[in-house]
Amino acid sequence: MEEHVEARCLRFDVFSSSPTHIMHRMEKLAGEVIGECMPKLRCFVMLPAAPLPGPREQPPHLVNFGMLMRRRPTWCDGVWLGDECVDDVQIQTRFSAWLPSTGLREEGYDVFFSYRQGKVDSSVVEMLCDHLSGQSLGRDNRRVEVFWDRIRLEAGKMFDESFMEAMVKSAGVTPIVSLAALERMGGIDEKSPVDNVLLEWMLALEILEALGNERFFILPIMFGRIGSGVGEDPVSNLFAEGVIDRLPEVVPLTTAHRLREFLLKRGMAVSDRLGARTVRGVVQDLTKSMGLLAWDLVSRHGGGGCVGVSNDAGLYEQSCKSIMECIRRVARE
Repeated sequence: MEEHVEARCLRFDVFSSSPTHIMHRMEKLAGEVIGECMPKLRCFVMLPAAPLPGPREQPPHLVNFGMLMRRRPTWCDGVWLGDECVDDVQIQTRFSAWLPSTGLREEGYDVFFSYRQGKVDSSVVEMLCDHLSGQSLGRDNRRVEVFWDRIRLEAGKMFDESFMEAMVKSAGVTPIVSLAALERMGGIDEKSPVDNVLLEWMLALEILEALGNERFFILPIMFGRIGSGVGEDPVSNLFAEGVIDRLPEVVPLTTAHRLREFLLKRGMAVSDRLGARTVRGVVQDLTKSMGLLAWDLVSRHGGGGCVGVSNDAGLYEQSCKSIMECIRRVARE
């Protein structure tokens, strides 16, 4: 007689504080292992919906960690956790040990991530944000605050105004300067619409010129071509690709005008160089900063392609270490 069992959901509970990236990684690994033998079985990370009265107590209700991470406070007024409806402030307070802070902050940020949407670029920023959000800073061991547009920008507000204001309030910026990002700048001319990534990079250079290296940092992470074939390097040398030399030697007037408008509105100085910065010149100035070269950091044994590069331990360890060093240096000054 054959016994037929249909399992729909596997639940495992997390009761101690773990960084967000570890939670994601744990869920992903468990799902991959289970999926090899039971493809229809799903895996979730669950958290206690309310503080436990004691270490041996069992929670009356559990909540899906993924649901909390995917929530969008601007879409609704609250989320139902069992028989209780809680708003975003309550969620952020109750689950602060696991969740990164979200929304715009008047107090500013420790690092601003500037990047072009893309498989590798977006994945790298997501992993870096998860890693850094679990770090502490200063004598009071406060959490490191990062600006990542996906969790910070709010609906109903001018997004370019919001991200420029956020960068001005940041200790520094980490731009992801990739081959893919630069190739999309190749068609920019004087009359092109505002390019938001270029706008961010031009603003970063303006802030650096105004404040100096002691009070603001630019730490670019640079990527060349992402290898996918056997025997290929996981990441090529960006400078050897020649893409920077092919960028237009034109001043992006629309983008420069938008930046000038923002700086004047905020009462900030406008450098003499703003009206003369070309697309190529902006990238050249940005990459003059002592940055991180992904082709030197990514392991040649970790597998190529977007997934291999996006999950490389060496890349994240050195990147997070360098970013934290910059944050601490500016904080001391």
